[in-house]
Amino acid sequence: MKNILLVEDDLTTLKLVQFTLEKHDFFVFTAEDGNTALEYLNNNKIHCVILDLYLPDTNGFEIIKRIRAHSLYKNLPIIMLTSNDDKTDTVIALELGADDYITKPFNKKELIARLHVALRRNNKSLDKWDSKIILHDLEIDLDSRSVCKNNSLIDLTYGEFEILTTLASRPGKVFSRDNLLTKLWGESYIAESRVIDMHISSLRKKLGNDCKYIETVRGVGYRFKKIK
Repeated sequence: MKNILLVEDDLTTLKLVQFTLEKHDFFVFTAEDGNTALEYLNNNKIHCVILDLYLPDTNGFEIIKRIRAHSLYKNLPIIMLTSNDDKTDTVIALELGADDYITKPFNKKELIARLHVALRRNNKSLDKWDSKIILHDLEIDLDSRSVCKNNSLIDLTYGEFEILTTLASRPGKVFSRDNLLTKLWGESYIAESRVIDMHISSLRKKLGNDCKYIETVRGVGYRFKKIK
């Protein structure tokens, strides 16, 4: 049984999500504020966090930052619950390290599908590539899941690392947004292609404002540029 930490201060939403998760054999820890959520996280084995962005004592951004600051939780899946008009907040949360988001009101089947994908993603072994991808001043270590540029470590989220390694493993090959969604998170993944765009935007910022690695192929998707 997988343990899910559900952080939501709206009791109606909390009970609905809890009931849905428990019906599908998940064990659910519920927290209505950030401090309680972090206490549960520190004292229990949690496999995924479902997090509302607006809490009475703090906000979801701070929770994401505190989770990602801990080495034990670097790859812990975080799924946000957001309102339909929270696009700006969604972008910020993804850049801070959230993996996915679900807009309210949500479809129960979609919630379960996304949760299963997040859990598989966390346990998925890497493809049998060589242990390192070295392209010019960029070095990707697949064993340690680390990325360095000019010997300086770059801190990437799970999604950013997976997208970068996928693109860098096949320089010049164009991956559509749907290709990336399917390759990274499975055919059952239900999401807007905008999720990929958000991760790409954050990835480019972290690689540098002069990022020369990832090219946009208009109307198609993205590719890792072959640099001579």
